[in-house]
Amino acid sequence: WSDVVYEIRGARQGDLIAELTARRTSSEEAEFVNDEVAARLATTRVAAENKVALAVCLDAMPEVYDALASGMIDVRKATVLTDGLAHLSAAAARAVQVQVLPAAPDLTVPALRALMRRVELAIDPQAADRRHERARGERDVTVTPACDAMAWLTAFLPADDAMRAYTALDAIAASADPADPRPIGARRADALVDILGGVLDSGVGPGGPLRTQQRRRPHLHITAAATTLLGLDDAPGELAGYGPIPASLTRAIAADATWRRIFTDPATGELTAIGPRAYRPGADLAGTVMARDVTCTFPGCRIAAWRCDLDHVEPFDGSRPGAQQTTPNNVQSLCRHHHRLKTHAGWQVVRDRATGAACWTAPTAHTYRRPTVPANPVDLPVRTRLPAPDLPPF
Repeated sequence: WSDVVYEIRGARQGDLIAELTARRTSSEEAEFVNDEVAARLATTRVAAENKVALAVCLDAMPEVYDALASGMIDVRKATVLTDGLAHLSAAAARAVQVQVLPAAPDLTVPALRALMRRVELAIDPQAADRRHERARGERDVTVTPACDAMAWLTAFLPADDAMRAYTALDAIAASADPADPRPIGARRADALVDILGGVLDSGVGPGGPLRTQQRRRPHLHITAAATTLLGLDDAPGELAGYGPIPASLTRAIAADATWRRIFTDPATGELTAIGPRAYRPGADLAGTVMARDVTCTFPGCRIAAWRCDLDHVEPFDGSRPGAQQTTPNNVQSLCRHHHRLKTHAGWQVVRDRATGAACWTAPTAHTYRRPTVPANPVDLPVRTRLPAPDLPPF
């Protein structure tokens, strides 16, 4: 019965998210519903996108909603049914649903996915071809942190390209010395890193020299205490775009790297400046802000600062001297999505000069705090949700 109660709660959460989505009527408001949900539930934007997508689809698929609310299927199967049918027309989705839903309770999730694909292809092969061409435009590669200083590198590719890449990696792995003690999976992974790492080391890709970002060639960025790098203690380092990593891995990466001295606030641990280098003032400021912020400063966002825009916390005023406004205290790292959110979606941010924290206010007046990332990250920053204001009933 606990499972049934969980599914009912999942359906109820979907009701509330669907209602929030319905109330965001303008295109700009609707675009950033995911961020409202992510901030409110203290989850990532990707997880919030999944919740919003499930809620909207359940609202349009009453049979799946009823199956979920009754406990006949769980949230994962409901997600598979909605995600797998959301790209179809309403009529095609209903046709697949009618054939698949009765069998769903007795199928594993992979078997359910396979059945849905077979039924979909049989209903309208020409439409399947058109959808495939559209989906090719959404191919992507993402990285997701995992436990033990590991990460998932995930590629979304056309099936033939995915199998071509996998077959090549498999062939490289199979060509290793027979005495190689690494298991076949580890050899595939190492082959991938060797190929792409060579591109990063040389600065040259298949299309020629790599473009610089924030006036720098793409590279790994780690923040760590000098005592850690010298082996005097084992405080973790901070790998930009990933998060905390063990001291041993920090030292291994830093052994073949350029070290730069940084200055921190002794009270908060916030990075305040980078040691003098031969950069232009703009580059010095950019380097200081990127090293200080580590990631985009929207709560929960993990986009590395070097991939972000440099945004004025208080909008730039052309009638005032730029040097008075473009300062570390008034510049922050924002990924392009959250930069647009701040500009167009009614979110506001202020920077707490005492602590360096970014304090965000949502259109609903809920307030969230993204703490500073200590330059010596012994204590990991905690994302804080401030008390909500009194609001009318939802």
